[in-house]
Amino acid sequence: MAQWAHPVIDCDGHLIESIDELVEFMDKEMRHAVLNGDRNREGVFPSLDGFHGPRIPRAAVNEETRPYVTASDYRKGSGEDYLAFVEKAGLEQAVMFTSEGLSVGFIQSAEFAVKICRAYNDYVYEHYRRKSDKLHPMALIPLQDPEAARLELRRVVLDLGFVGAMLPSAGKQLHLGHRFYWPIYKEAAELGAALGVHGGSAADIGIDSFTSFRAMYGMHHSIPLLTALASFIGHGVLEEFPDLHVGFFEGGCAWVVCLLDRMERHEEVIGAKAPRHLADYLAEDRVLIGCEGNDGSLPDLVRRVGVKGFAWASDYPHEVDLEAAKHMIEETEASVELSDEAKAAVLGENSRSFFRLKVPVPA
Repeated sequence: MAQWAHPVIDCDGHLIESIDELVEFMDKEMRHAVLNGDRNREGVFPSLDGFHGPRIPRAAVNEETRPYVTASDYRKGSGEDYLAFVEKAGLEQAVMFTSEGLSVGFIQSAEFAVKICRAYNDYVYEHYRRKSDKLHPMALIPLQDPEAARLELRRVVLDLGFVGAMLPSAGKQLHLGHRFYWPIYKEAAELGAALGVHGGSAADIGIDSFTSFRAMYGMHHSIPLLTALASFIGHGVLEEFPDLHVGFFEGGCAWVVCLLDRMERHEEVIGAKAPRHLADYLAEDRVLIGCEGNDGSLPDLVRRVGVKGFAWASDYPHEVDLEAAKHMIEETEASVELSDEAKAAVLGENSRSFFRLKVPVPA
């Protein structure tokens, strides 16, 4: 087990679903359809886009120089594997997002979305959450039906002990700040549940004609996150629900600089001051930006808006393996541009506060 100078909490890791395991948590009708061949080629969730597939190179691991290192001999991304990752990477605990379900926003049938989200949540409760109080899977909720999403959020938080739910950054018919979704935000604020906007798809964000992964990989996470945060602020969601916690994950933190600059410039030009600024929200624990910790833009952002709004994310076991995750923590702890207080905040304290996590009870 790695030993770090500060407690480390992963604010954005990934469980990898086994569709065969998930089937067992579907209702009778859905289970019958899947087991009897009425299952599409992607599994039970839609495809993310035309880019994501088995040929994508891993950004943080060059397999020509060293092999990808998983945390265990268990199925990669399983509950057992992620627990081994927490142990071997020296983490206190981890918040985990879906892999297959990143495309949940593309489901057009509200009825199907309601059913698959419930089955998914029951599945990850049994295979991940129940295994350890160190693992915190984020739920899926059917944004296609806000009332059903509100009720499902309430169920997973109160009955299953989840810390919150994911909001897909792409695939929705409406921007996330739209009043259509406000019942969900009201419920989350009242429950004390976190919502995490998570990048994933490159579809419908203005780069659909791109044919090169190299052309899109620097922006396909950050653009929809930027759009989502702008919609939350510009459409008054964060003002309407002062107890709402919303995080933005998978895009690093450099995109925040663009939003800060342009929002401030806009106010100077038109002479209109917003009730609160992005910097104000980042100074609290209500908005959290997942980052690698060793991001080149992080020290400047910390000097500009404070450290409260940023937290370390591993992305294990997607583009990052066990060794790459430990390397990111090492570089964060070795930074000469971040104070010890800032390092402690980014590596663990901010995630603990944002997700309202308790320190795990020793076994």
